[in-house]
This record gives sequence, C-alpha cells and structure tokens, in this order.
Amino acid sequence: MAIVKGKSDLIHDTMDLTSTPPDPEKARGRLICSTGTVANAADDSNTSMYHLATLPGRAVVHEDTFFDVENWGFAQVVIGTKTDTDALVDQTKATENIVQPIAIGDASHGKFWWEVLGLAAQPNVIEIWAHAEADATGAGSMPFRLAYLMP
Repeated sequence: MAIVKGKSDLIHDTMDLTSTPPDPEKARGRLICSTGTVANAADDSNTSMYHLATLPGRAVVHEDTFFDVENWGFAQVVIGTKTDTDALVDQTKATENIVQPIAIGDASHGKFWWEVLGLAAQPNVIEIWAHAEADATGAGSMPFRLAYLMP
C-alpha cells in the first residue's frame, strides 16, 4: 500500500503556483443566522407566495437551517426560490414538525446556497420563498432559521 501525505481543501500551498486558495467563506467563515416567522391566513389560496429572506450570493449553507412547520397552514411544505418552488423542500407537513433540509455531512455540506438551490451561477443575492401548492387548511405560522457562513 502507498503511504501518502494529503491535505484538505482548506490548505493552500503557497509554494505551488497551481494550488488554489480556499474560499474565505469556507476557510474562516462566521456563522450568520436569519431567524424569522411567516404567517398565512385561513383563506390563502393555491399559488400564494411568501418571501422568507434574502441571503448574500456567497453564503455557504449551514446545517443549523430549519423550518418549524407544525403550525403552518398548508398540508404541503414547499420552499425554494421565487421561480423554483421546491428547490429546497417539498414534503407533506405530516412527515415531521421540524424540517432540516441541510444535514451534517450530507451532499450539501460545504456548498454555497446557490448550488444547493440548483441555480446555474452565483447571483448577487438569493431570495428564499415558501409556496402554496393548494389552498390553506387553516391559518398558521412557520418559524424558521436560515443559517449560513460568510467571511
């Protein structure tokens, strides 16, 4: 077996001109949490949209992101961008009370929000929206936290 000496993507070899420095967001990013609550009325109908937050385009996802859907007034939880309704979450409310779309060590680990949401390129800002795929089942609210790393 070969004995190797490797390095992570956080290590930059300044003596190697082909070595790429790590993204500052990933190497020394500080955790920022946008915490809010969105409400819906009992008569909100299909295709209603709720703007949850606007994030910086360079934001790196963090697993502290969650949506507390227990009292959300819709049977389906659909969260994404303004134009891609289910880019982040698409599940029935009955599945679980707390939805955590980013898990420790999953495929989204260390990626930028724009990559996780399936955007073609990094925008200046990223808008996160909740969408209604059917009429509301009652009035409700959804507390949430969008967590991300920034330099």
